[in-house]
Amino acid sequence: MPIDTIQQIVKTIQAKKHILVTTRANPSGDAVASALAFCLIAKRMGKRVSIAIDCQEFGLPGHLHFLPGYDSIETMLAKQSEMVLEFDLNHDSIRGLTYEVRNNKLMIRIFPTQTGITLSAPRAREAHYPYDLIAVVDACDLESLGSIYEEHTEFFYHTPIINIDHQPENEYFGELNLVEMTAVATTEILFSLAEKLASNPLDAPLATCLLAGIIHESRSFQTQNITPHTLAIASELMTMGADRSQIIQNLFYNKPISALQLWGRLLANMETSDKPSMAWAVVTQEDFEHTHTNEHDLVSLLDDLLQHAPQTDVVAILYPSQDAWKAIVHTHKPSIDLRHALGRLEPSGSRKLVTLELMVRSAHEATEIIKQSLLQN
Repeated sequence: MPIDTIQQIVKTIQAKKHILVTTRANPSGDAVASALAFCLIAKRMGKRVSIAIDCQEFGLPGHLHFLPGYDSIETMLAKQSEMVLEFDLNHDSIRGLTYEVRNNKLMIRIFPTQTGITLSAPRAREAHYPYDLIAVVDACDLESLGSIYEEHTEFFYHTPIINIDHQPENEYFGELNLVEMTAVATTEILFSLAEKLASNPLDAPLATCLLAGIIHESRSFQTQNITPHTLAIASELMTMGADRSQIIQNLFYNKPISALQLWGRLLANMETSDKPSMAWAVVTQEDFEHTHTNEHDLVSLLDDLLQHAPQTDVVAILYPSQDAWKAIVHTHKPSIDLRHALGRLEPSGSRKLVTLELMVRSAHEATEIIKQSLLQN
């Protein structure tokens, strides 16, 4: 773990007042747990923290409701209206100023340290954001943040960014980048950061967030990249109060009957192909009506679908939407960038998970278009 980078992150957080924490749109369990964990870490340092995640399309993952701070997650950035006037002092200095409003005019009185002060013409700009630092966790690039970045690009351009991630495809887009590719989850990296920030042991809420991210990303310690270091961290987190049984119950077993019924229909309809290496399933309007579910329930089933087709590189769920067909496409393969591979279909999302809409009449047509796009890349 790069100690110098961690020390720089600590100093940066200490120097700031209000931190925005965000992660990729339609986030995974590790992404949400990482964002909430960073919030708790910053609050332990006495900082004001806000968390915003683009979940407008499918909503927040409901099975993560038990995580501390879950209810504080917003889906858009808070703004505050503020007008800033800028003057060039031309090497002069001032010892103070006052202002008053008179006859519907703003009067600013400046007290120079010496006579003969010259000021440039004022430049006016509006400042809409209360944050002075952005922490992006578990996102390989800014585009994967969805509307949080797309609708506030200028803000991201002018505000320092801390980038914390474990994905090998990370683009190192921050002023400070803590990217550890050997880590199983981003929360594993945050554990090391939390240790450096706090003189006291981690409390149960923070330990719960950190362990939840590790368990989700490792499928409850079943993935091949588990290391003795990961297991040691998990053991320490449980000692600090993280409830492993509660986490596993909520992440893997606490699914409503309606979601299980939809899952059964997905499995019954699943098809696969070798070229491209893909598995897909079609959900009809009848499926939604019969199981009392909707498109918001689909994202939580993607990982399960990929687990049942381990030899495939890409999985997709297709479902009807008025006169079109929508698709959620997901991959775990680092070499595949779905935004690029499906670029001509105008997808939105991250490298690993995108959504798209196809103006076709049948699910078969939609599937063939997706397959052909994947073959051409």
